[in-house]
Amino acid sequence: MGSEARALTIRRALSDDATTVAHIHVESWNVAYRGIMPDEVIARTDLAYRTAFWAERIADQEWPVFLLEENGKCIAFCQMVPTQDSDDDAARVGHIPSLHVLPQLRGHGHGRVLIDHVFAEFRRRGFAEVTLWVLEENRNARRFYEKSGFRLDGGSRSYPRTNVPEVRYRIGLNRALKGG
Repeated sequence: MGSEARALTIRRALSDDATTVAHIHVESWNVAYRGIMPDEVIARTDLAYRTAFWAERIADQEWPVFLLEENGKCIAFCQMVPTQDSDDDAARVGHIPSLHVLPQLRGHGHGRVLIDHVFAEFRRRGFAEVTLWVLEENRNARRFYEKSGFRLDGGSRSYPRTNVPEVRYRIGLNRALKGG
């Protein structure tokens, strides 16, 4: 079996990328959350809704959405922000609200490339830890985050406007230096 060369680049998403980010998000949701999230929630998370959602976030000049391109095609994205959780210090705890890879490309290291990039950016900004919330039943995502060094920290809540349980993961950025 031969190995194909792949040219991966990471760049900050620009306003023209909102539809592209939204497309990746919708495709990811349709696969990863089917059977976990109520169908009506998935249905209303359509391209038009997500395009407006991401246009607003991409416009934030302080907190980037990073796009991963493979051979010039956008295939994944990751957003970084300070924590919004009241039990954490937003000056030292960063948060990843979204990390999505096109479903057909999962398991090839793209998420790891993005997360390492975001860890480096959080470190550069002086953050000590990073958290993220995951749907409790999203076993594939949980395995990925655990392999990346994240650990459950006891936080739990329901996904907004649903009864779908989420759990919080945390990693110290000193642990993230060597991939976990």
